Order: sequence, then structure tokens, then C-alpha cells
Amino acid sequence: MDIRQQKILATIVKEFSESANPVGSQELVKKYHFEESSATIRNEMAILEKDGFIFQPHKSAGRVPTDKGYRFFVNELMHRFELSEKERRMLRDELHRLKIQHEQLGKSISQLVAKISGQAAFTLMPHETSSSGLSHIVGEPELSDPKITKAVAELFDHLEMHANKLFKTANQSTEAFIGGESPMPVPKNMSLVVANIKLPGNKKGVIGILGPKRMAYAKNLSLLEYLSKL
Repeated sequence: MDIRQQKILATIVKEFSESANPVGSQELVKKYHFEESSATIRNEMAILEKDGFIFQPHKSAGRVPTDKGYRFFVNELMHRFELSEKERRMLRDELHRLKIQHEQLGKSISQLVAKISGQAAFTLMPHETSSSGLSHIVGEPELSDPKITKAVAELFDHLEMHANKLFKTANQSTEAFIGGESPMPVPKNMSLVVANIKLPGNKKGVIGILGPKRMAYAKNLSLLEYLSKL
């Protein structure tokens, strides 16, 4: 993809993200001040469409980014766009707020992960261990045996004891431990999904999800990977 096509794709992504409407060549020329004519832009859009980066929802409409187009934008183009001062100020303010409330950060994350995943979740931070959502899995068939329920409850009561094992074992940004693979004493009919996170001062943390072996791995791995990047 040449520079002009990259610029066209980037502006289509930007415009569609803001308007949710298919983007046409004339709109790009007028709003984003392309030096090329709308005919030239149309030809370039046709190439982008042929290569699978954009598509036309219906015959008379403009173009919309495909998943491939979004992926190329995220991987190759996003870093070329500077944040505005307003956006930078907003991020600085948000980070400052989180620093002030850092003692609640782990608890908030574990509650959020438990809510979205529908499983039990935990966070291990340098000075904080938090868990949430144990009630989400207690009623599952895998925990019908009181001994297994007790084992899971005891695991959550003593999470900090297993922190070092998780830090050493979870070398990847996100990883799934199925049944007996877990470095923690997880029942064999359960699975553990964890993500390592980097914290200020070269400190480390772990976010984890515990649930039945039949859990939605793709969703849970994606959830933790996204959070670890944030």
C-alpha cells in the first residue's frame, strides 16, 4: 500500500468512526483537502477495496473499513497520528486520578473483569490482592462437589501465596492454563486465564480469570489482553 492509499484508508477509518456512515470520494476531497481529484481518489479506493481493506455496503454508498482495514490501521498507521493537546491533557488528568486512587485500582479491575467475563476474577498488585465474582461460578456444575467449592474458596482466600508462581510461569502477555496445567492448585475441571501487566517503576502485576474448563477462552483471553495493553 503506497502513502496515498494509506492516507485514504486512514481518513476513511477516521470519518467512518465519527459518522458511522459510508465514506465517499467527494467527501474525502472536500473535508480532508486531498490534492488529487475525486476521480483519482475513487480509483485508489477501488484498489483498496480489491485488496480487502474497505468495502461498499451497497451500490450507491461510499466505502466502509473491513476488519483487515482496521487491523492495518491499528498495526501500521495509528502511530503516525499525534494526540491533540486536549487528548494529552485528558490522559494526564486521568492518570493522575488513578495514582491518587491506586489503592482501589486492583479491586476495580477485578470487579470489571468478573462482570464482563461472567467468571471469578482476581488481581495481584505489588501492595494489593483483590478478587471478585466467586458467586458467578459457585452455581456451576463443576462446583457441585462441596470439596471443590471449598478448594476454590481457599484458593481465593490465599491468592498472594501464589503470586510468585504466576509471575514466573505466565511469560506471555496472556496465557491459558487448562485444568492441571495451572501453577496454582486449581481443580482439574477448572481453567485459569492470566495476563501479566507492567506497572510504573518496573513493577509487575497479574490479572486472572478462573472458571469452568468449558469457559469462553477466546473472549477471556481477548479481554485480558486488551486490559493488559491499557
